[in-house]
Amino acid sequence: MKKLAFTFYCLMSLCATNIAFAQGPPRGGTPALMDLASAKSLTEATMAAAKAANANVAISIVDANGDLVYFERMDGAISMAVTSSQGKARAAILFGMPTKVAADAATAGTPLRAKITPSGAGNFAIAVQQGGLPIIKDGKIIGGIGVGGSSPGNDESFAQKALDGLK
Repeated sequence: MKKLAFTFYCLMSLCATNIAFAQGPPRGGTPALMDLASAKSLTEATMAAAKAANANVAISIVDANGDLVYFERMDGAISMAVTSSQGKARAAILFGMPTKVAADAATAGTPLRAKITPSGAGNFAIAVQQGGLPIIKDGKIIGGIGVGGSSPGNDESFAQKALDGLK
């Protein structure tokens, strides 16, 4: 009976801890400086580059914690582009490099370092495929941009054109 009571106590303590985390401040700390206006601007520039190439893509902008700041799916973009773009943006911040570089390193068997910041919003998939780039401001990663729905090379090119215009 004491063993059952102890097990019940441990289980309830674990549940209370998870509830406290869910209701408290973000576990990953303060989201780093990716504001909505910048995210929208990057998305518009990415869409312009995609339209110029006659491509239909999905664009995701995440903050440094991997939380989605802004998302847009162009008409005609395939459904898989939604999760692909979000996964690429998160992989870019996780590894702190373009997702093509991370994918090439993984394919070659080269160890990668990752900065893991638990998101207060839940668990998310990452996509280590070309098309995700970190957003860097003053030497710090403030977010990531992921593009999905075209060829991987085009996805990255559209994101890079948007970042080139970021001031």
